Amino acid sequence: MTRPALVGAHLQRFFTDHLVAQRRLSPQTIASYRDTFRLLLQFMHRETRVEPASLSIPELNADRILDFLDCLEKERNNTVSSRNLRLTAIRSFYRMVALRDPESVGVATRVLAIPL
Repeated sequence: MTRPALVGAHLQRFFTDHLVAQRRLSPQTIASYRDTFRLLLQFMHRETRVEPASLSIPELNADRILDFLDCLEKERNNTVSSRNLRLTAIRSFYRMVALRDPESVGVATRVLAIPL
């Protein structure tokens, strides 16, 4: 059995290849996505004590994403529109993961099913 895919390698590919080269997003959008993942990784470290470099895709599942989004609203007082912008970044990442990592399709599908 293989070890679960790590988030870090996918994030690197997401920012260096997917967003820049393939989707050609603006620098402002990429910065917004970067901020989303910085907050998400900090949240995951605080909640699980797993270092970001060791975080796997199965650990970053739909339940954890929902906890993160709830935290944004409660602790950071984010509006629903800010929450949805963060979710859009996360969903974009998981669309790429689903295409590139067949073993992570189940986790990706559940994250993509989180409604805006």
